[in-house]
Amino acid sequence: MTVTSAQRLPDPWDGCALWRIDLGVAPAPADLASLDAQERARAARFVFEDDRRRYQAAHAAMRALLAQAAGLGAPSALRFVHNPFGKPALADAPGCHFSLSHSGDAALLAIDASAPVGVDVEVERAMDDIDAMAQAHFTDAERDLLLNAARDARAGAFLRTWTRKEACLKAIGTGLGVDPRRLETARADAPGEAWLDDGTQGARHLHLCSGRLAPDLLYSVASTRPLRTAARAFAPAEAFA
Repeated sequence: MTVTSAQRLPDPWDGCALWRIDLGVAPAPADLASLDAQERARAARFVFEDDRRRYQAAHAAMRALLAQAAGLGAPSALRFVHNPFGKPALADAPGCHFSLSHSGDAALLAIDASAPVGVDVEVERAMDDIDAMAQAHFTDAERDLLLNAARDARAGAFLRTWTRKEACLKAIGTGLGVDPRRLETARADAPGEAWLDDGTQGARHLHLCSGRLAPDLLYSVASTRPLRTAARAFAPAEAFA
């Protein structure tokens, strides 16, 4: 089955597939039919039609790509379970790890057969609460990076750190269920690594890569497994090749 709305991007590391999904086009009726009752109910709760379409398109494409990766047959046959923090997993293929994120008309799906993975994507935009958000969620080193950014680059600097933290916390499986200030992503000597030191989750070491899929679209992808080689970021031109 070909997922026409999805584009395979260069793998961030061996064994991890990364897909960009176009949410600007409404899914076909056959794709909508693959969604389960819970997904249909959630879609129905969106107030704005654009938000409903994006959610449906992201989940229909995710189902099709996961069904291919896990060899589970029809996308509609996929069953999901969730951990205590709400992170989804495939009930019938728990070793097929995945993470989905969307912003605007773009979604990003990471699939890794070896270890938990997390992904985040954000459209760059003007923000008026950067300092308050950074104070509440960033480490001292992360806030220093933001303070040193040029005024016209502050939104991008903030969102780069935000996507890195979100991707790591999704890979760990907690999301914002742990204090994000316990997660360090801004060590100057290790730009492709992150560390969590949390009372409930313990000490965790992650690797990640970050970049731009387009001039206004930032992303990060993270994993808990050790790497033999460095994670590979790629330029916007390569993402659209």
